[in-house]
Amino acid sequence: MKRILGVALCAAMLLSLSSCLRLIAGSMRSASSDTSSEEYSYSSEETVSSEDAASSSDSAVTEYGNDTVGWMTLDGTFFKWYTPGNTETCVQYAKSPSEILTMDVFDCAAVKEQTGVDFDSLMAANTKMYQLEQDSKTQNIEKLTGAREPLGSYPAYQVYCYYPDDDQYLVTWYMDSPDKTKVYYVAAEFRSSEMSFFNYAQTYKMPGN
Repeated sequence: MKRILGVALCAAMLLSLSSCLRLIAGSMRSASSDTSSEEYSYSSEETVSSEDAASSSDSAVTEYGNDTVGWMTLDGTFFKWYTPGNTETCVQYAKSPSEILTMDVFDCAAVKEQTGVDFDSLMAANTKMYQLEQDSKTQNIEKLTGAREPLGSYPAYQVYCYYPDDDQYLVTWYMDSPDKTKVYYVAAEFRSSEMSFFNYAQTYKMPGN
């Protein structure tokens, strides 16, 4: 399926913001490869939050994930999912081909080595926006929005959009690790009839938590 917002300062001396984002987008094309060469501002007015989604309650819950990308508390109706082209670290679980959760991690030093650009959750979110804006030139994408929106107890940058042709929401979060060496990535994909699916992502725990 189709699978990083704020005013980003690109530290690379010989690169414009546009080329910075293009370089990073290439290095991050993985668990999600999803938009223009402009700078974007986060807005807190339009976000997808747990208050907007109906609650979900299922029994027999357990933790899914690993010590590399983190964990979510999910019920027994989930099964392992795989999207071709994912990174080796990417982990996905699904309730259906339309309701999918993704967890991944980016190493900040490795991204900087590839691109020459300091990398953090804000830059990751900007890159996602860049990818989605580019995709929107050839795909039907609506409601593209970015905001500072926590994921559970973690400060995060959220980027989300809606694919009307498939009735599919894509909501992503980017979070810095406590030592600022990694950026953790979480995504939820779901249909408009399954808004409560969003709540599963709210159970996310970083490794070591």
